[in-house]
Amino acid sequence: MPHVTRRRTLHIVGGLLGGMIGLALLLSSMFPLPHPKPYSTLIEDQRGRFVHAFRASDGIWRLKTLPAEIPPRLKRILLAREDRWFSYHPGVNPFALARALYQNLSSGRRVSGASTITMQIARMLEPKERTVGNKMLEILRAFQLEWTYSKDELLEMYLSMVPLGGNIEGLQSAALIYYQTPLERLNVAQLFDLMLIPSDPNGLRPDRNGEALLRERMLQAKRWLAEGMLTEADSVVLWNTPAAAERHALPRGAEHFALRLARRLPGTAVVHSTLDMDIQRKVETLLANHLRPWRLSGVQNGAVLVVENATGAVRAYAGSGAFADDASQGQVDAVMALRSPGSTLKPFLYAMQIEAGELTPRTVLLDTPYDAEGFYAENYDGGYDGLVHADEALQRSLNVPMVRMLKRVGLDPFEDFLAKEGFVSLQQQRGRLGLSMILGGCGVRLDELVPAFASFPRGGVWRPLRWTEDAPGDPSQEVPVFSTATAYMVTHILSGLERPDLPNNFDYAFTLPKVAYKTGTSYGRRDAWCIGYSSMYTIGVWMGNVTNRGNPDLVGSRSAAPLLLDVFTSISSIAEKGILRPPPNIRTRRVCARSGRPPGLYCSQLIDDMFIDRVSSTAPCTVCTEFLVSTDGKVTYCASCVGSHPYAPTVYAQYPPELVHFWKMHGVNKTLAPPHDPACTRVFAGEGPTILSPSEGMTYFITSPGQQIVLQAGSSVDVQDHRWYVDDTYLGKKRPGEKVFIALAQGPHTVACVDDRGRLSSVSMTVKNAM
Repeated sequence: MPHVTRRRTLHIVGGLLGGMIGLALLLSSMFPLPHPKPYSTLIEDQRGRFVHAFRASDGIWRLKTLPAEIPPRLKRILLAREDRWFSYHPGVNPFALARALYQNLSSGRRVSGASTITMQIARMLEPKERTVGNKMLEILRAFQLEWTYSKDELLEMYLSMVPLGGNIEGLQSAALIYYQTPLERLNVAQLFDLMLIPSDPNGLRPDRNGEALLRERMLQAKRWLAEGMLTEADSVVLWNTPAAAERHALPRGAEHFALRLARRLPGTAVVHSTLDMDIQRKVETLLANHLRPWRLSGVQNGAVLVVENATGAVRAYAGSGAFADDASQGQVDAVMALRSPGSTLKPFLYAMQIEAGELTPRTVLLDTPYDAEGFYAENYDGGYDGLVHADEALQRSLNVPMVRMLKRVGLDPFEDFLAKEGFVSLQQQRGRLGLSMILGGCGVRLDELVPAFASFPRGGVWRPLRWTEDAPGDPSQEVPVFSTATAYMVTHILSGLERPDLPNNFDYAFTLPKVAYKTGTSYGRRDAWCIGYSSMYTIGVWMGNVTNRGNPDLVGSRSAAPLLLDVFTSISSIAEKGILRPPPNIRTRRVCARSGRPPGLYCSQLIDDMFIDRVSSTAPCTVCTEFLVSTDGKVTYCASCVGSHPYAPTVYAQYPPELVHFWKMHGVNKTLAPPHDPACTRVFAGEGPTILSPSEGMTYFITSPGQQIVLQAGSSVDVQDHRWYVDDTYLGKKRPGEKVFIALAQGPHTVACVDDRGRLSSVSMTVKNAM
């Protein structure tokens, strides 16, 4: 019989529990738990130091507060004061609730609320008028919270949401706003005050009612001192620390960086960023000081981005000289602005050609006037060298050799190469770019240029920028773009101390680490760039006006390079005396001084050159050629016409026709092979004249009646005459380099030029009326 009774009792209890659980589930579905309140966003640097904070979306300062940030003994006081049984009850303390109900009924008024910490959280999540119905809902919410969150999570919510005066919630917010000190560094009196303020958030505010807060502190502290939870040493601090405190604005460091991270990670309570505030402060100071004299000249803006090579982490980010400077539009983030890159893309064209085996530092490039598809390329200083070595062309940032190289490579392959380097902006401009892109005829961003240049010190591997410390780099996002040997060769060129674009006051020899860099100046002097890298960092500097106003003094080597070198000197170790170790396939060989190619049979003037084993071209020099020269030195013969003529085998350099024409036009005397015997009747194979104008595939617009188009071609020294044709109509005979002027009707035309050896060249063009 007792066994049956126990079984019946268990059934009844089980039924009651099941009914209660079912009722709770029903009520939870009818009254779902409100979402937690949004936190303010706190940006910390890589070492956990405060950088910037943003109010929560509801306008409240509600910084996340962790229980671990409060000393254990003060946490015990807080729990003893607010909810002694917090760790044990299910959200509601039934004994405290019964006691409060009895006291309130006995006195006829509300004298006790019996609210647990969990019930207080429920009230903070859903503030309502204090009625019996709302109290029952608060109890339901307390149960729901306990079912949903752990005790540590609930305590974290309480510490982060507790009201502390005005729009300040949470102990961490109050610590920073009232005391300008992180919570974990407050003294016992300040922490104790923060525990007292929630009982009367406006009446005990330290910035308004410091005396009232001090009285409450003295009153409450006596109890905890008597109970031994506060020590005699604590009492000294409690009696001697003023309670009054001013409300302060939170520090606003690295504003552009912080705004960018807040947009990238909306709703994130604490962002452990990659920023290094020590480096950030140095960069901001150097940028502000550098801009001060330039502003007198009309250059108002600048930006600096510092990236750690090994990780891709952003260590410093200055989007302007001063964020609060409205006069210079300091709130515009120039790191993200789309600007003309000037010459800063040239190293990537070199890397592409070196990787393909087509270029080495001492390769000889052509530097003469060049009309490419209607784009007339010229160098920065308006002059031409005729011939120049590749390393010197990049160090001097010559334009014409680069345009010729890009024409030979092709726009599409180069744009594909740059896509691997993370230039998203350029991919959005595809189809609208021409050869001028290598000189800055496109738009890129500083935060694209810097990670692209960082691929050089990484040995050819591109990696996206890293913004937070708790998001380690994803190896799957790394893109191998070129080899370590190519990276080493470009770095060798860009780190030469004999460069002409070193600042005039260059005196960094003993303090500056080994740095490779490239300057750039955009058309119209609107942008000045300098992007450089050491073994540890890659740094980008931009100078200009965000209004796009040009300035005649704005040049990369004078405006941006000095700041770049100052930043490197400030943040780098003196021990950094190298960037990349030479890989085993980097070697040295002798090449012809006239072509930069491995010597052919007739090359006599040789120089040293760096090359990549099994990659760099081994095709021999074709410039140095043996000619059969008449004994009087006036003509050359070929096998068809030499006959019984006396001759002497003589080696001459055989240069491109446009170079010979350039030298002739500029009065440069070069020892060239004599012309070929005019009596020779052989029809020669090979390339015909080099048509300099018009350009292949171009459309020419006629803007005035009778406007004429110029025809011009160059040839080698053995050519005496050119014969010109337009649409099979013979125009006449001219000497190489001599111009022909002709007015053409609208429509497509074919222009042909035949030299006196029967070799033909032709181009197609179109004429349109623009009048």
